[in-house]
Amino acid sequence: MDNVKAVILAAGESKRMKSGLTKLLHRLGRKALVEFPAGACKECGIKDVIVVVGYQADRVISVLGNSFTYIYQEKRLGTGDALKKALPLLKDFKGELLVLPGDAPFVTASVLKNLIACHRKSKPAATILTASIPDPSHYGRIIRNGYNQIKRIVEYKNATGEELGIKEVNSGVYCFDTQAVISVIPELQPNPVTGEYYLTDVVSLLNDKGYRVEAFFSKDPTIVLGVNTPEDFETAINIMRRKNKFLNG
Repeated sequence: MDNVKAVILAAGESKRMKSGLTKLLHRLGRKALVEFPAGACKECGIKDVIVVVGYQADRVISVLGNSFTYIYQEKRLGTGDALKKALPLLKDFKGELLVLPGDAPFVTASVLKNLIACHRKSKPAATILTASIPDPSHYGRIIRNGYNQIKRIVEYKNATGEELGIKEVNSGVYCFDTQAVISVIPELQPNPVTGEYYLTDVVSLLNDKGYRVEAFFSKDPTIVLGVNTPEDFETAINIMRRKNKFLNG
């Protein structure tokens, strides 16, 4: 796919998995978790895919192989900092930038192509893949403005009671105008509690500068499933089995 690059965020320590192995290397069927978003990008035709690694970096690189560009995040300071580490490689790039989490097993090449097409049609600064799920639990909630555009993303720990009632959530998959995101990343501030820089805060920064941020809404709630805990992993296994059973008749 022309004029598109991708960054996969794969540096986290996966503490909630309670395992000595990064969650990205836990196998879902025949693949490690990190191989799903990486494979979707390649199948989509994106030639330049940057993977930000950190925790157990050598193992992640060993699984993915040498067809990716790797950037090392020495200190795990959050998703915003992880993307910031990759931006020097993108400073002169004028096209679209996909950003994906390393634990997105149900985001396919077809989903990415549709996300990019949606972004190109309306030309906002960012288009975010979203879905509504019955139990949003720990997912970031999508806050829209009066024009039905995305105003901000609020993490569940910081959400008000009213915001916690919102069912539309962030998948962690973004399509950015590269130069727009480069213009606001330096303004990210660390969270006062965790000290981490959250990529979700980019949405508010873009809005503050007058940029539009829109949603590409998926009717399939499994699209947004991330894997953070052993329970999430069991859920992913069950969904994968159902999908494979459906595909195999």
